[in-house]
Amino acid sequence: MDLRQIEYFLAVAGGESLASGAQPMSLASAAQPMSLATAAQSMSVTKLSLSQGIRGLERELGVELFHRVGRGLVLTSAGRALIGPARQMMRSSAAASTAAIGVDIEPKGRLDICSAAQGLEGPVARIVADFRRRCPGITVRVSELPRGDTAEQVLADGVCELVFSYWPPEMSELSTHVIGVNDYWLALPPQAPLSVWPRGIKPAVGEPVSLTALPDLPVVGVLKHSQARIVIESSLHAAGARTRMSTELAQRETVGEFVLAGLGMAFMERSLAERAAASGAEIFPLNPVISLTYGIEFDPERLSPLGKMFVEGL
Repeated sequence: MDLRQIEYFLAVAGGESLASGAQPMSLASAAQPMSLATAAQSMSVTKLSLSQGIRGLERELGVELFHRVGRGLVLTSAGRALIGPARQMMRSSAAASTAAIGVDIEPKGRLDICSAAQGLEGPVARIVADFRRRCPGITVRVSELPRGDTAEQVLADGVCELVFSYWPPEMSELSTHVIGVNDYWLALPPQAPLSVWPRGIKPAVGEPVSLTALPDLPVVGVLKHSQARIVIESSLHAAGARTRMSTELAQRETVGEFVLAGLGMAFMERSLAERAAASGAEIFPLNPVISLTYGIEFDPERLSPLGKMFVEGL
């Protein structure tokens, strides 16, 4: 098989090509029929050339990669299995082309990263900026982890090479690199009455709030499946604290706005809590501290040379 056939396959399978800026698809979305015309347009080739390239690849592999459904195509199980290896082949090819020119040539290509850790915009931006300073010829694409997918799934599918996430490192089955720890603070609406505090006594500015003496306010929080909520609720349970939910939000960044609107208190990453404080929220550290480790997860066997450069520079 040649790489042009692989690029044709990826263009049809996921709306992407080596030069395309399209988002790599998650295999969870692969059941929708895909348009040959759209893929041909993205590749600047005719539908006939694209169709012949796909048929040629299927003949060489001896399997059907797509079901033909009306005017669309749907990946077969064999096609789904080829997605990850095909993406790795294209990345390796791009890296090999650079290497063949000479070791002194500035590396070029694209590195795909997923982030499963909302609230880490600052650390991710700093790390990517440092990498780009060292390797200005490399484009870094950072996208959200597709909803419902795990780091293991997107790495195996070739959607990306690295995943920024929160996790207890000992629980990950992948290789990990710890970057830092985020502490969670308590955020209250502006001018919350003293009556919400136990015995009507509000802690001084900067004084930690005990998990056993939380204000009598409902909680604004993120969805139940998130790692942050799991850790927060585990800490509250261990302290014997009881809370009630006011609002559940899909986007962590919107929690502060709901606190400012008076819907309740929230346990927020310190950086987000400080943003809310700048708009009038009252914030306090917690005792004991609630924190989450963050860093990157990756499969060393699937890393391209660009991915290895990124990891080695951390």
